[in-house]
Formats: sequence, C-alpha cells, structure tokens
Amino acid sequence: MLKIREYQPEDRETVKSLVLELKKYYPDIEDWMNKEIQRIKNKESKCLVVELDNEIGGVSISAMARLPQKNDVVKLKTFYLSEDFREYGIGPYLLERVIDEWVKEKAKKIYVTFAEEEVDELKSFFDKYGFLFDGISPLVYRDNVSEYIMSKVLIYDKITEEKFVDFVCDYLLRSRGYKIKQRDGADVIVERVNGLKCSVNTFVRIFTEPDPPKERIEGIEIKRKECGCSNSLLVSYYPVDIGTGKIDVIDGYDIENFFYPLRMMRKKYAGIIAPVKPVYAEQLLYDGTQALLSPHKKSLRRDKVFYKYPSAYREVRRGSTFVFYVSDPVKGIIGEGKIERVVIDTPENLYDKYEQKGVLSLKEVKTYADTNNKVLAFVIGKVTRYPEKIPIDIIRSKIKPSFDPQGSCFISQKELDTIRKLEGINYER
Repeated sequence: MLKIREYQPEDRETVKSLVLELKKYYPDIEDWMNKEIQRIKNKESKCLVVELDNEIGGVSISAMARLPQKNDVVKLKTFYLSEDFREYGIGPYLLERVIDEWVKEKAKKIYVTFAEEEVDELKSFFDKYGFLFDGISPLVYRDNVSEYIMSKVLIYDKITEEKFVDFVCDYLLRSRGYKIKQRDGADVIVERVNGLKCSVNTFVRIFTEPDPPKERIEGIEIKRKECGCSNSLLVSYYPVDIGTGKIDVIDGYDIENFFYPLRMMRKKYAGIIAPVKPVYAEQLLYDGTQALLSPHKKSLRRDKVFYKYPSAYREVRRGSTFVFYVSDPVKGIIGEGKIERVVIDTPENLYDKYEQKGVLSLKEVKTYADTNNKVLAFVIGKVTRYPEKIPIDIIRSKIKPSFDPQGSCFISQKELDTIRKLEGINYER
C-alpha cells in the first residue's frame, strides 16, 4: 500500500537520512536540514512523506518563500525519491499533492531549483505539470556549478473566449519573459533574450474559435517568414489539429495545466457525467493511498483511460471535463478528471497502446466496440476527488433534472460550475 501523508515527529531520522542523499549536490545540506526540521515542527514548512509498505522512500518540503513584501510565493525546497522508489511512478502523485496543498492556501506561484546534474531528468518532469523554465543561477551552492530555476504560476480565475487574447499576451507571454514587440489583434510578435544577448523572435497567432479556418492556420508560416521571425506558435482556446509541421501549438488544455487552478469556460459542452462502477472509480480517482499496481510491472497507473461507444461522444474533446458518477451502491458524483486525449481505434490497438493503464481487460474493452470494431478511449489527465459525494437526488434537483444514472450525458459550463460550487471548490482568489 502506498501512502502520501504528512510528516510525523517519529519520521525525523528517516526523513533526515533520505534528504542527506542530496549532499553531493548541496554540501551544507545537513546544517540546513537540522534547521528545516525545526521549521516543520513549527508549521513554517510543509513536509509530505511517501510511504510504501511501511517504508519511507520519498519526501517533499515546501514553504512560503521569505521574499520582501511577498507572502504568496512558495518554494519547493526538497522533492526527492530514493532510488528504490523511482520504479513505481510515484513522482506525479507526490507533485500533484504538493500543488493541491498550496492551491488550498491560495498561493500565487511555486518555484523550484535543482542542480545542473539533474536538469535533463527534472526539467522534463516538471514541464508536464506546468512549471516553466525561469533561468539559471550560478555559484549558489558550489563553485563552477549552476542551479536551474523553474516556476509555476497559479491563477484563480475563469477565462472566457473574450478575455483569451489579452490573457495570452499578459500571462502566457509577458509573465514568462517574452517582450511583446508588435501586436495586431490576435497576431503578436514577441522577443526573448536567449543568453549572451542573443534574441529570438517568435510569431504568435491566437485563436478563440473552436474550428479555426484552415487558411488562417496555413498562413502562420507565411506570416512568420514575412516578419523575419525564427519560430512560430499557435495558441488556441480550443484543441486544434494541425498535423505535423514546424508550428508549435499550445491549447486550452495546456494553459489550464500551466496555470492550474485556472479554468477555461467552454460554451458548448463543458464535459460529460459518466457512470463508473465503484471498483473502477476507486482505481481511477487517486485519493491519497494507492494499492493497485499494474499487473506486469511494479508501477502506478499514470494515465487513466476510460472506454465508451464511439458514436455518442463526438462532441467531447481534449480539455473537456469527465465527471465520475459512481453507480450502486454509492449513487453519486465523487470527482472529476480533465480529458487529455480522445482516441478512436480498435480494442486491440487501444489495449496495446495504453499497456493496461486503463482499468478494463481486453475482453471488457471489446464490449464497447461498434459495428466497425472501433472503441472510443478517453485518456484522462489530472483527477480531483471531491470532498463529499453529490447524491443522485441532488444531481436531479440542482444540476440536471433529466439525469439518467444508466447512461452518460453532456453538461454545460453552468452545470459544471454548479457541481463545483456544491463541493465548495473555488477557483477564484
């Protein structure tokens, strides 16, 4: 059984010895750790430990940074798993827990630094959770060695299509170190200094419509060359498929990930409520403990995959919200997940592709095949388990009067907001 729990006084020596494994990067870490344990005791720092079968093998320590006139910036001081714990895929669960803890406190920014020997591994890891590269700080802990800095901005707001272009310019671009050189409506040219005074210009085109015209997408590279820019970037409120090419794409799903707990307000279908058997719901919705390892290797499921018939879900897209309704005996909504990908393929291909990261057997996946032997798979990213279930009578009286627990149904943004309000989930400061 895996547990991610708060530090207890009896964990002192185990946690200390674990953190001291980083001494090769931080020569003075023992003195620092002795002081940090006292700060944890005084509730000045938050410490979470990872425990697997009663053995502690991971730790995170974070606290509000001591910055002048700032009380809402968090430093992730330590994030470490021992070698023996790295084969299980625990890191994503621990980091999500850390982020959620500080979202509850309404922190505005979380930053982390790590040694240059770790940059290849840790930068790609933190990238996935919305941390963006901020810079390099040389000669901090050791001579001739640099620390790399990444940070995640937490935005407690709801972004509409009407606010999207301004948001992209002010938060996605300006706040991440890009200087806006020229702006013409939804076309923007930005500049970033890329070390040693070398600047790089990027042409950015921003879309707010669900299905942007093909000619406007194809025109991005033409415009980039006309402007003399080195790179091009498409930023879209809704998911957009441009195939392969030189254009980088950031969509609403990415932006919600970058700035979580930010939420995009989708006008048509915000998502679906789908019935899930209790055993599958417990496996998909991580709630602080996790006993289920995949059958063929010791690894927690990092992707959550849910299967449905293809024909009824054509309007569900990347970025939509999957609301879990648990059937008998629970009879209630217990959480939500953000849909990362929607894939239609044969049962065999889907089962092979996700390496049993879903919760169904191949035989069960085949039961969702249509007459063309195709199944729809929802790949779900971050999940949130609600503090309390929303029972079926409340669903029908306050959310969706026509709700049928035997089948899935689309929900509007207003209905999704009502669900979150009932749960006391507030994404605004």
